[in-house]
Amino acid sequence: MQLYKNLMRPLLFTLEPETAWHLSDLGLSQTWFWKIMGRGFQHHNEFLGATVAGIPIKNPVGLAAGYDKNCRFLPSLQELGFGYVMGGTITKDPRPGNPKPRVIRLKDQSALINALGFPGDGLEKVLSEISEMASVPKKSVRIMSVSGTDIPDIAECHQQLEPFCDAIELNISSPNTKGLRIFQEPAKLRSLLAEINQSRSKPILVKMPPFKLENGDDEKTLNLGRICLEEKVESLTVSNTIPIQHDGLAVGQGGLSGSPLFENTIAMVETYQAEFGDKIEINACGGISNGYQAYEALKSGASSIQILTSLIYEGPRVVQSINKELSELFTNRGDPRN
Repeated sequence: MQLYKNLMRPLLFTLEPETAWHLSDLGLSQTWFWKIMGRGFQHHNEFLGATVAGIPIKNPVGLAAGYDKNCRFLPSLQELGFGYVMGGTITKDPRPGNPKPRVIRLKDQSALINALGFPGDGLEKVLSEISEMASVPKKSVRIMSVSGTDIPDIAECHQQLEPFCDAIELNISSPNTKGLRIFQEPAKLRSLLAEINQSRSKPILVKMPPFKLENGDDEKTLNLGRICLEEKVESLTVSNTIPIQHDGLAVGQGGLSGSPLFENTIAMVETYQAEFGDKIEINACGGISNGYQAYEALKSGASSIQILTSLIYEGPRVVQSINKELSELFTNRGDPRN
């Protein structure tokens, strides 16, 4: 991690965020390199075994949606030691996303603000990409994130992608996509899940909107969780980025991710745990970058964690580092899930 922090990250951070991201993508496109290097990124410990949406995984660290929007680099990303990797978020039709600038770094906080708005190549192109991966051995559970503003479009994404992955995550909570929050209306969410349930054969995760307890909006969000439970959703991802205003963004508002979210993530997980217990699995997403934070998330009731911003700030060995620290904490403090 020191090589990345001392050399590569300073160079990448001299570039505009999306330019640096595209340069990283160029590196990830060299799948042969990551296959060779993959063993050096692993940390195996049988006590780290966990589940996501009921699916066994080798460790509880997952890659959140948003890093590999077009599912081009999943074979390389799985070499970094994740328990599961998530492609997308995928929409039926290609989208340009929001106008630039649309990503801001907050270096002193190890945080990002993004207003990307689901830029992507669309379902047809993604299907072409993942069908070519059929012969690539899966070293991590594979999940696809899908979204949209229209139930038939989301259902088509689900039906077409389900054969190529182990589960599907429905993103109903991006703060940067016009019209998406329609599925935060209880009746609309129930209709979406009812449509998906007609044909699905694999687990479903739902990426939930964030809330802050002091704002008193947790009850509305918990009600969405109750609908998910009634509609047999296996897992809730808690949660998405937190909406924030920033003059540096072309659209004036984006979603905050990274270290500032950690305490609120733990509070949300504890709230969901108190409401649902073991009736539905929870994936903690937001502000986690080390083993201690991952341990606290598991202790609070999460079955897995998801990271993205910490991969950008900490580098490709962050998963190994988290799992090593988790192993030590399990040994010294015990398994918080017991």
